[in-house]
Amino acid sequence: MAENRQAMEKLARRVTDGYEAVHEKKYSRARQLLEPLVPMLHSESKPNVKLLAYTAIAQIGDRQVEPFLETYEELKAQTPEDEREQALVTRVDEMFTVLMESVAEEQDND
Repeated sequence: MAENRQAMEKLARRVTDGYEAVHEKKYSRARQLLEPLVPMLHSESKPNVKLLAYTAIAQIGDRQVEPFLETYEELKAQTPEDEREQALVTRVDEMFTVLMESVAEEQDND
């Protein structure tokens, strides 16, 4: 039992460290911490909107467009459970909009 508890504490610490790294704008570090956890902590039957949102923010902050778009697509399929999750989804929506606007600008300049 002690081993399970330690493993859970380590996992929780990793998630928390990843969220903190996003807040500190250490996006590469946040991606390293959070991306590997998505398959383990998020599924259709047990969605984790907060993890997806923070992962997407880390990805776009680290200029990883393709992974961001994949995470964003998965995030949009979810329903936020509360105002905090909705605020995170709204923030990611805004980042998506900015990304699409910059892509459109680049295409106009070509």
